[in-house]
Amino acid sequence: MTDTTDMSTNTRTRAAAAAVAVFGAAGLALSTGPGDANAAPSAEYPIGTCFGMSPNVVDVPYMPRRVIVSDYAGTTYLAIDYTSYWIGVGYDSTATLDWHNLRTGKRGTLTSRSHVSPPYQGVHNFTIPTKTIGTGKVGVTLNTVNRNALWSVPATTCGGTITVR
Repeated sequence: MTDTTDMSTNTRTRAAAAAVAVFGAAGLALSTGPGDANAAPSAEYPIGTCFGMSPNVVDVPYMPRRVIVSDYAGTTYLAIDYTSYWIGVGYDSTATLDWHNLRTGKRGTLTSRSHVSPPYQGVHNFTIPTKTIGTGKVGVTLNTVNRNALWSVPATTCGGTITVR
């Protein structure tokens, strides 16, 4: 005759093991997220000192410090972020990014217009086919003009070198 205590303990142990396996797999899926295996590689590169007074004057200065580069499906994405803290008022920012592929000699210019509204970050987004910009080391130069309803204020020109994969 079989002891019912052993069967119920066995059943509970199996159920617990199954629950751990299911929740463990679910936790792994949630922690890695969908599509992470195909996520775009990205990296940050410094761009020197792009300093400019905010057109709001009493706001924090315009100071982007990095270019975030991502490559996905034949397209290169460049993002340059900046901030504003002047409550309720933001400003418009127009950025021109000149690029020069140091390996191929290719050159080009990209433009981004964005608006920052506190307390959020403004982002200059540039998108270009990778075959156009080419892979390898690329020199970049950023020129920006920031505007509010009253006036425009240019930022200093700055630059750096990024790598496109």
